[in-house]
Amino acid sequence: MVPFLLFVPVCPTTASSGTVTVSTSYKSLLSTPEQTGMLDLLVKEAFRRIGLEAEVVFNPTGRSLEDVNEGLFDVEINRIEGMEKQYTNLVMVPEPNMVMHFVAFAKRDLPIDGWDSLRGLSIGVVKGWKILEENTRGFPGVTLVPTETELFNMLDRDRIDVALYDELTGYEQISLRGFKGMRRVGPPLASREMHLYLHVKNRDLVEPVSEALRSMKEDGTYDEIVRRTTSHLAIGPGGED
Repeated sequence: MVPFLLFVPVCPTTASSGTVTVSTSYKSLLSTPEQTGMLDLLVKEAFRRIGLEAEVVFNPTGRSLEDVNEGLFDVEINRIEGMEKQYTNLVMVPEPNMVMHFVAFAKRDLPIDGWDSLRGLSIGVVKGWKILEENTRGFPGVTLVPTETELFNMLDRDRIDVALYDELTGYEQISLRGFKGMRRVGPPLASREMHLYLHVKNRDLVEPVSEALRSMKEDGTYDEIVRRTTSHLAIGPGGED
């Protein structure tokens, strides 16, 4: 996988310069080094519609929220509702970017139906994925790993029973790396609308960005970007929206 070019601003950036920096922790079709992933294009178009350029910058999962909260970046690309309760300098954009389906991937049939059905299994979770960490907290067999690469390698090598991940990007990993026999087991453990978060200094952009996302959905731009960036994945019924 081609590494992201790391560029961390040495001082807080603001929308007054005409550019906003968007922190991403993804290395997938959602966000790429070339800024051509699904979320990259959606976010760039939303900000373009309000007269700003969005620069998407890679940041490890464990630091992304913290760095936006501290004002080192302007925008966090994709988080569930409620992050502002812990990170008090963040403001959520109410119009969602996408719906994520959080699922269990396995190499054998397992009776997965809800979080509690995972309790007796060995589980892999990428550190920083808050919804997965919180819902498996206290389970005896949880292993936190730094990236999706380690997560699916562990599943491939039978070091865990299930890998918990987003369905869309999980199938992308399986396809890209040629893994055999891996599949989603059971219904989604959770489905969540995902949102942009802005640093509080950019609070005045919340409603304009939200309206830009709504207009993209109404005029077909949103669906066209999603189709263009994800149509090569055959997920099947019940897959990502």
